[in-house]
Amino acid sequence: MAKQIILNSLKLKNFKGIKDLTIDFSNITNIFGENATGKTTINDAFTWLLFDKDSKDRTSFEIKTLDSNNNVIHGLEHEVIGVLNVDGKSITLSKIYKEKWTKRRGEAEKQLTGHETIYSIDEVPVKKKEYQETINSIIDENLFKLITNPLYFSINMKWQDRRTVLLDIIGDITTEKIVNYKDDLKPLLELLGDKDIDTLKKSVQARKRKLNEEIKSIPYRVDECNNSIKEVDLEALEFRKRGIVSGIKSLEEQLLDSSKVNEEVLKEKDKLYSLKSKLRDMEYKATDEKDKPKKELQNKLNSLKLDVDRLQSTINNLKINKQYSENDIEHYKKLCDEERNNWFSQNKKIFEFDESNCICPTCKRAFEAEDIENKKQELEQNFNSNKAKILKDIQNKGKSYKELLDKHEEKLNIINSDIDSKNKELRKLKVAEQELKEKIDNFIAKDPLIDDGEYQELSIIVRELENKLQQPTTVNNQLQELKERKSKLEFELEEANKDLAYKEQNEKLKNRIQELQEKEKKLAQQIAALEGQEYLCEEFIKTKVELLEFSINSKFKYVSFKLFDTQVNGGLNETCEALINGVPFSNANTASQINAGLDIINALSEHYSVQAPIFIDNRESVNNLIETNSQIINLIVSEDKDLRIENQIDILEEAKKIAEQLEKNK
Repeated sequence: MAKQIILNSLKLKNFKGIKDLTIDFSNITNIFGENATGKTTINDAFTWLLFDKDSKDRTSFEIKTLDSNNNVIHGLEHEVIGVLNVDGKSITLSKIYKEKWTKRRGEAEKQLTGHETIYSIDEVPVKKKEYQETINSIIDENLFKLITNPLYFSINMKWQDRRTVLLDIIGDITTEKIVNYKDDLKPLLELLGDKDIDTLKKSVQARKRKLNEEIKSIPYRVDECNNSIKEVDLEALEFRKRGIVSGIKSLEEQLLDSSKVNEEVLKEKDKLYSLKSKLRDMEYKATDEKDKPKKELQNKLNSLKLDVDRLQSTINNLKINKQYSENDIEHYKKLCDEERNNWFSQNKKIFEFDESNCICPTCKRAFEAEDIENKKQELEQNFNSNKAKILKDIQNKGKSYKELLDKHEEKLNIINSDIDSKNKELRKLKVAEQELKEKIDNFIAKDPLIDDGEYQELSIIVRELENKLQQPTTVNNQLQELKERKSKLEFELEEANKDLAYKEQNEKLKNRIQELQEKEKKLAQQIAALEGQEYLCEEFIKTKVELLEFSINSKFKYVSFKLFDTQVNGGLNETCEALINGVPFSNANTASQINAGLDIINALSEHYSVQAPIFIDNRESVNNLIETNSQIINLIVSEDKDLRIENQIDILEEAKKIAEQLEKNK
């Protein structure tokens, strides 16, 4: 059974400008008065009596009485006495705030040296600690603020604290409950193990990022290997090498039998050989430089192909998400149709009354017509009330399903828009890919040696030396010819050995390419599996959101709560905002805010099993309050120059007198 705290009476003496006032409260008490007549002061006195704070939760505020010039009137005792009824037991609380005056030696007058507060419980003086312990045994301060001020929960509390309170009301939603709500999530149970969903999602995303970085580098590494492979005919090279070696051996034998050649001519020939070697090196480098732009185009094409593959994978995942969203939409459409049909079915029911039941069971005589009519009206009223409640419950469920349907339809629209956007992007990439292919196919390399001054100068020197050595000399032309032939064969042998060395290197490169391609396949499979796990995590979180909001909102009759904000990228941000018929609490009018606040207080009082007096400021703004079991103290702005108190008992007595007077007038 809930603890019931009732404020029976409150006495103020020299408190915030009120000289002497005693108020007796009933279950409903109306306090009328102009602005600045002291309505809020009554609430301040009650909260100060309990917690040393005013009704705005401030510890620093002026209690003392001021004169016409706003100066403190000294020497007064400021007292508040409250009589509470806690579960049928009366308790009187008293606090007196007074000045301390001390006469120091050598001074004629006393000086104000501080203040003191005197505490009493049931007229017995107590220490501050004992007083506070008694208050805490009656009600916790934070809970008191929640269930006595209709605006405190939604306006004064941080949204994080509001969210904590709401989650405390419904308790935790277990992983098993979420998974059982949607069969597609069952694979998560094995993935989660001892981890929570946020830890699993972060782990999956971290592994996915790492794998994506790794797979992104593979095409570049494959291209490097391909570009390093030299295509050579190994059998032809081996055959050619054997012929060259045989030719060199034959020439060496012939040279041994030849006479010595003129030393000067040999030097010229050595110079010619050196220059030709330098020209060959420049030609080799120029050939490599000439093909560099084409290699860069090929690298760009490879990167573009990778982007095309990734974008196609993204589109495929969006299509999978689209299918899930379409399934959810069908699910909630079916639920909406069921609730709509149920509403029409219940609405068709009409009240039926059997007068044969209105017979005295003892004498078997029919009841008086007036009694029958009264009984009929009572039953019909009960029937209509029950029917209205059933229809309202169906309507609330239907509204909840419709909100979920709208969310999934909005999500589907976003997915369709993403698919269209990604397809457009894919088409652009494929056009760019085709353009690069055409550039590569039509590439014409420019010979850089044409404009190389050093190369041209060396070529001229080589031609001059060749012409000079071709002039008739006394040199033994036959010997010279043999050496030249040998030198040429030696160069050819060196080139053949270089080309043969590529055999082992090419094998290693091809094996490495195969390893990289296999690794790329495995990484793609691992990424696809992680993307599936990531989607399950997101669906789990969204399902938990639906269950949380549905569970919390079922605790309230007039107000609902928004617990998450959906980001543009589909992610969720935690929040906690009260909604009144879909309108944020802060944007609603005063009457709606007060009734919504009472709805929240009713739910909190039921959960924490305690009821306390509710002070409603600006009560004149509300025509009708929703029902509540707590004591109500209405602060109403009126034209009264002085405070006017009306209790529920006074109002009933006045209504009774008016009815009696009307009866006499008849």
